[in-house]
Amino acid sequence: MIENIDAIPALVSTPVTAASTLYDAGCESLVSDASSENTYKKMIQVAFIHAIYETFHKEVFDTEKQIKKDFEITSMPGPWRSSKSVIQGAMKLGIPLIDDNGGFVGKTTLQNLIKAAKAGEVVEETATSYTDKCLGILRRVPKEIKQEVYDLVSLFIKTSRK
Repeated sequence: MIENIDAIPALVSTPVTAASTLYDAGCESLVSDASSENTYKKMIQVAFIHAIYETFHKEVFDTEKQIKKDFEITSMPGPWRSSKSVIQGAMKLGIPLIDDNGGFVGKTTLQNLIKAAKAGEVVEETATSYTDKCLGILRRVPKEIKQEVYDLVSLFIKTSRK
């Protein structure tokens, strides 16, 4: 927990980078252990946007580094570390972060899916999880080939409807 709670409003109100959602979640986890659920929800939203473990890991690392510097702490609080562990573990194993209803998978459910995957059980891929992977890749198309990829995907969609 942070020692000087009065310092939080000044730091939180300063402009932050694109990682502001993660930064907010990290700051909230410093103030209260009760923010565990909120920390997880914000972190999984950012993870879903990234869709690839490496880019999400980098943003989490950069955000942690900034929070540790701003608040002069050496380690992140439990809710942050727990959420990070579960979400990154799922991403490493290719476990979808979205359920069949289009909502984010809960933390306990994700932990159970990780445990099952590590035990050798097959985690069934759904149409939603496969689509999420494809969309994640398409969100990061390099600018120099974006139009060509768009044209190929459009062609694929048009020809596959027949």
